[in-house]
Amino acid sequence: MTRALMFGTALMCSAFTQAGVVEVHVGSYYYEPQFASVQPGDTVLWIWDGPNGGNHDVTSGAGCSDESGLFYSPITEAVQTYEWTVPATEDGGVVPYYCSVGNHCVAGNQFGGLMVNVGAMHFVSTNGFAFEPAEITVQAGDVVVWIHGGGTHTVTSGTDCVSDGRFDSPLDNFNPMPFYVVPDDEPTGTIDYYCVPHCGMEMTGVINVTGSGTDCPEDVDGNGSIDVDDLLSLLSAYGQSCADCPQDVNGSGAVDVDDLLQLLGVYGTDC
Repeated sequence: MTRALMFGTALMCSAFTQAGVVEVHVGSYYYEPQFASVQPGDTVLWIWDGPNGGNHDVTSGAGCSDESGLFYSPITEAVQTYEWTVPATEDGGVVPYYCSVGNHCVAGNQFGGLMVNVGAMHFVSTNGFAFEPAEITVQAGDVVVWIHGGGTHTVTSGTDCVSDGRFDSPLDNFNPMPFYVVPDDEPTGTIDYYCVPHCGMEMTGVINVTGSGTDCPEDVDGNGSIDVDDLLSLLSAYGQSCADCPQDVNGSGAVDVDDLLQLLGVYGTDC
């Protein structure tokens, strides 16, 4: 296959897969799916599930009363759908949102998140004075989401009840889903965290990280496989100059056709 043909094939694949529509159904105290994987350029379509589901809205923000201003719309019989296109500025992050109607977020757990071109999702809940599971294993580029299961807690990185400043978020009724995206260049190791008010009761957790490393640079998202997500990530940065960005698989300082061909040469393999 010639270089031009391979490049054209990749661009056609991007055109068909990047600009997708992701549907989220809205009903009685729920968004379904609650957490959706999206790409920059995708359109998120929230759909009202009918009169039995009541009146709701979609409000961007990290807590039940924290409006980020990215989007807002009622989802009701009068306004049954709402569309929002994911901007490139949200690439590699999480866009949290919630229902601001009444106590739907605080008491009804009606909140959700858009996972924008991140790795795998990992969920940790609270059970009394414990994180469950207390220990997880992730890849560089993955996202960890803590789900409020009762009580007033925090997720604070550090050891021996001393913060190291990496992350520190409340985890309570008004802040039901703090999250942390593991950096793409995170080395292999552990990230310890704890609950500030209950650290003395051994409310602690561990995130074991398998770093991205350099043995398999074509695995852009570090999930162990060279697949369409790696291809789309590379294409999203195509033509850009960058220093140490994962899409620059050959380390030349620019994301160009040579990076694309190197990835395509091992496409579909594991590493």
